[in-house]
Amino acid sequence: MGSSQSISASNASVNARGSIVIVVGASQGIGRGVAARFAQAGAEVWIVVRNAQRGNDQLKELRSLVPSSSPQPRLFVADLNIVADLRRVVEEISTAAGDRGVDYLIQTQGGPPNAYDVAPNQDGFDSHFAVQVFSRVFLAYHLRDLVKHSSMAIMAAGEGKKPFNVDDITLEGSKARGEYGMFGESTSRDVTVIDSAWIELAKISTAQFTHLFPGIVRTAVLANSGQSSIVVWIHWLAGFVIGQTVESYAEIPFYLTANPEGRKLIEREGGWLNENLKKLAPSPASEDVATRKIIWSWLQNKMK
Repeated sequence: MGSSQSISASNASVNARGSIVIVVGASQGIGRGVAARFAQAGAEVWIVVRNAQRGNDQLKELRSLVPSSSPQPRLFVADLNIVADLRRVVEEISTAAGDRGVDYLIQTQGGPPNAYDVAPNQDGFDSHFAVQVFSRVFLAYHLRDLVKHSSMAIMAAGEGKKPFNVDDITLEGSKARGEYGMFGESTSRDVTVIDSAWIELAKISTAQFTHLFPGIVRTAVLANSGQSSIVVWIHWLAGFVIGQTVESYAEIPFYLTANPEGRKLIEREGGWLNENLKKLAPSPASEDVATRKIIWSWLQNKMK
């Protein structure tokens, strides 16, 4: 199993009716495709977005895809850049889920950092780290007792370096040098923080924690994050030549969560995979126990 055709064929027989999936960042890009795929399979889809208008537009689209008699999708609006709003949406989701819980949490929010967008928010984080990294850990942590089957992060995986400066997790040094961007230290840092959190969260949850590298998918993520026109153009060209559409790519996270075959694959191979379902290793720094513990302790203090 690995080709998009075989994955899609396996998924064709999967009926997700009766399950609840939370898709964070579902108003566009990969999240939009994943939410649509679950809706088509009859799942009850709860989307979490920042922009209410885009969220309502997506809600209408999802309603058009849901089979008759299946539960209607639901919208939660939250500014994932702000901890107070993260707390509020966790409470709203927890109330909505009740004792039933949810089956899957799939997080796709955020994008690469912009070197010119480094001003700290009210919580002390730049917007990239707040949304791409911290919000994912926060939601996975505070919803861990609700999620019954799978908690998935879709972003760069299998990268990072073993040396990790635990005294500068927010990369203030890189920002001061004007080196904070998608080609700097941030990817290694992002992956290491997520992997450290996922390893620790797996110890205190019954759900599978998966870190999935999407590869190249045809989205507007670089343009939306304010990258240079040449970088945006190269990404567009690569997506056109070798990338997947969001609809095609959505079969992969659907396979790894809603499809029993995919869940068994994760049990065999572990939770780090690429778009071809090839096993990846966690960030080397996250596999160092001392480093991981410091990162996890830092995150827990920020999540209080």
